[in-house]
Parts: sequence; structure tokens; C-alpha cells
Amino acid sequence: MPNVPLKQWSLMLLVGIMIVLFLSQLPAIERGLQQRRQAVNVFQPNKATLLTDDNLVDSLSMLPLQEQLIKVGWDHAILTVDLQAAVPDDVWGDIGELIVFSYGEVHNVKQVLIRVFSDKDKNQNRSLLIAVESRKLEWTDKELSVLTPSSFSEASELMDRIRLLITPKGKRWIANFAN
Repeated sequence: MPNVPLKQWSLMLLVGIMIVLFLSQLPAIERGLQQRRQAVNVFQPNKATLLTDDNLVDSLSMLPLQEQLIKVGWDHAILTVDLQAAVPDDVWGDIGELIVFSYGEVHNVKQVLIRVFSDKDKNQNRSLLIAVESRKLEWTDKELSVLTPSSFSEASELMDRIRLLITPKGKRWIANFAN
């Protein structure tokens, strides 16, 4: 009967070796669990390539605009944006940002209409300062590829590509900041 203790010892040795091998795998198992436990974004920003009614607000809210958005609209490939003005230089940058976004980042905008309003006065009325219209057909692909928001200013040659209307009140507003 000397075989019985040998079988028990060999079984215990085999179980011991399996336990040691299992314990050596614990760090790998822990790394796998840590990757699963990492925070998962519930809301991930979706980079839209086509502008729609459903993603209009989300797409425009991601733009780094300096001026406050008052109203946005989307109708038959025409994007309309109303801004509340504070500083003229910021307005020109925002106009550039909106045009770059409309023609460079999304591919279904054919026309951009931007209106810039003053703050509300005592009677809760806003005054139109600047109106801008731009059409995608007036821009070449080469011009759109090198276009940056910072390249827009009141004196920029790019302003020839857009139709710009500055109201008399808008001219006074710009002159006040120039002084």
C-alpha cells in the first residue's frame, strides 16, 4: 500500500503547481479588468459631415465662437446665424469661423447668412449692425482648403468673397472701438 500516499502526494503536487500557475496569471487578469473598469464616455461628440435639423445645435455649439449665438436656422441648405455683438474684432473672427465651418467641415451648406445685432437697449430691442451673405459657389476648393477663421478681418481681401452690409449704427459701433 505504499502507492496510496504517493498518489495523494502527487495529486497535491499537481494541485499546488496549478495554483501557482493560476496565481501567476492574476496580474494579467487584473489588467484586463482595469481596462474594462475605465470610464466610458456616455456622450461622445459626433463630428458631423452633413448639417441637418437634428445636429444643427450640437454642431454650432462646438464652434469656438467669441460672440453669443442668438438664433440659428437651417432651411434648404441655407444656414442662418444671428450673433449678439460685443467686440468688432471678435465678430470678424466669428464670421470666418462660421464660413470655414459651413464650407470646410460640413459639405451640404450652399449659403451662409449671418446677422450681427447689438445688445438690447432700454426697450428690449436689438439693432442690426452687420449683415453677411456668402455662397459656396463663390469659393474655389483651393481657397477653402487654406481658409482659416483668423484670416478674416474688416480689411481682409477675403471680405471681397462675401456680401457685407454695415448699417449706420454698425459703422458707429465699429468706429467707437477703433478710437
